[in-house]
Amino acid sequence: MQYQQDVAQAQEIARLVFPLMTRLGIPMNPVNYALWYEYQLGRMEELVTALDKIQCGDEPYDPERAKALFLRYVATPGVEALERIESEVCRLLADVVQIVIDTGLDLGKYSNLLQSCSTRLESADDLRSIRKLVATLKSDTGRVAESSQQTAGTLKAHADEIDLLRAELDRVRQEAVKDPLTGLANRRAFDERLAESLDDSLQQLSKICLLMVDIDHFKKINDEHGHQIGDKILQYVSSVLKKNFKGKDLVARFGGDEFAVIVENAPIAGVQRVAETIREQVSDSTLKRTDTGEPLGKVTVSIGYDCLKPDDRPGDVLKRADKALYTAKQNGRNRVELFRR
Repeated sequence: MQYQQDVAQAQEIARLVFPLMTRLGIPMNPVNYALWYEYQLGRMEELVTALDKIQCGDEPYDPERAKALFLRYVATPGVEALERIESEVCRLLADVVQIVIDTGLDLGKYSNLLQSCSTRLESADDLRSIRKLVATLKSDTGRVAESSQQTAGTLKAHADEIDLLRAELDRVRQEAVKDPLTGLANRRAFDERLAESLDDSLQQLSKICLLMVDIDHFKKINDEHGHQIGDKILQYVSSVLKKNFKGKDLVARFGGDEFAVIVENAPIAGVQRVAETIREQVSDSTLKRTDTGEPLGKVTVSIGYDCLKPDDRPGDVLKRADKALYTAKQNGRNRVELFRR
């Protein structure tokens, strides 16, 4: 769902939404605001009908009901689309807070609104929206505090609490997109970047390639040497991958013993060379157990890759690279294969 309204239009809709939500006793958070903003736009007849029933008291309204309506009518599938929605909703919420200030709402009520938002932030699930909302609340709190010496102390205390919450959310956000064993990006971060890369490549005509990397016979390694040794090998292969990709390239643990790499602005011949270098570095390594010095045998990887095409969706190039990886394994493993039809 996209919002094309300019600031004046958004503020006019906000002037209708805010008193309506206040009258109905609906908490001012991004999900709720998005729903009632859409209600005022009137673009979706089914959503308008559902919210009419709630407004008339015919149906209850609670966080679960709000979430269900949001996912059905406002949020569209895909990480990229959800991020656009979250960014827009938070911008509109900032407009509402500013309207509260501009229309002279009692500062005590604003302080209560701020405290309510801060409390709801602690239990919210959407980290990206939370971080943007916290930044908005912090900014507006600072402006109000400067304009009113009488309430500056109270608002400053709330602002300090929000600052601490923002720092904690930043930490949680970093943990949420990182694989704890290897330190690489996790599957969630990979999916987000792939969607972004597809959008960027269409706008900038940049070259985006995707590699899928799999450790050969990894189950056998775990069975013979144990999962702790398996984890060490995962960490070793991760270090080889990180060493060979820099800058905007993203190396992720895709799942289990499989890795994925998004390479930006590289010719396909260059991607082939780097893939072969990784394969050789892993294959040529002599790995031993640190406790006994026992050799672990030869560890190898298979790699499949392909590049984005103009009409690709995020899953298309992933399927092709995965098929190329399957071909590498079918052809004997310890190989690099480009997808071929």
